[in-house]
Amino acid sequence: MTLKQLVDALDAQVVKGDIIAAFDKFAADSCATFSSPTDKTQSKAQKMEALRWFFNNIAATNRIERLASKVGKNTTDSQFVFDFTDQSGKRLVFNEVIRRTWKGEKLVEEQYLMGQTIESETPAAAATAPAKKPTAKKSAEPAADKKPAAKSAKTTVKADDLVSIEGIGPKIAELLIAAGITTFAELANTKPAAIKAILEAAGKRYQMHDPATWPKQAALARDGKTAELAILQDQLKAGRK
Repeated sequence: MTLKQLVDALDAQVVKGDIIAAFDKFAADSCATFSSPTDKTQSKAQKMEALRWFFNNIAATNRIERLASKVGKNTTDSQFVFDFTDQSGKRLVFNEVIRRTWKGEKLVEEQYLMGQTIESETPAAAATAPAKKPTAKKSAEPAADKKPAAKSAKTTVKADDLVSIEGIGPKIAELLIAAGITTFAELANTKPAAIKAILEAAGKRYQMHDPATWPKQAALARDGKTAELAILQDQLKAGRK
């Protein structure tokens, strides 16, 4: 199989929601995965254990869609939106690029890049998993324009979905963006007092909100620690503990 055929076959199984079996089938025993230097698994067995733990806490898969893909010499990028409901009824929406390194027909490394998008030479053909469409949050859309064939596609960082932070709604996201806070990294590096000042300046409607946990949530989202973020958000109500 060509590398494109391999990644298309893997992603098709992921889109169907068969994520654990897909990783088991395509990953080498020594496959390492990571989203940050401190968030790693060192083997297929270790990642499989983490996946089983995560899906034991998931009640429903609402949507899985591959938005775009890119194939290199021995690497592939696949941009996904994942939409789950956990056992407590909370919606978990993740937008990420999965960057994979291959050796032969086996995965030897997977990297999870939260909030990133790719410019795809091959628009995604994989269908979404059968489920009702989410209404609360929207995923990033594939880039409308393609780059000339002579140039390689590049990974570009765009504004993150700040609404995925517990306590931030669309209006507050607009306030943060207007203040120059457009990514998880920028929000993670902003002190709660500074965020509170933005809310105070916006009027009484926003003064009741407590941003104390927003930088911590944003740091987890920035680093791709989706499982830890989901656990933290389960403990919050409107962004508060």
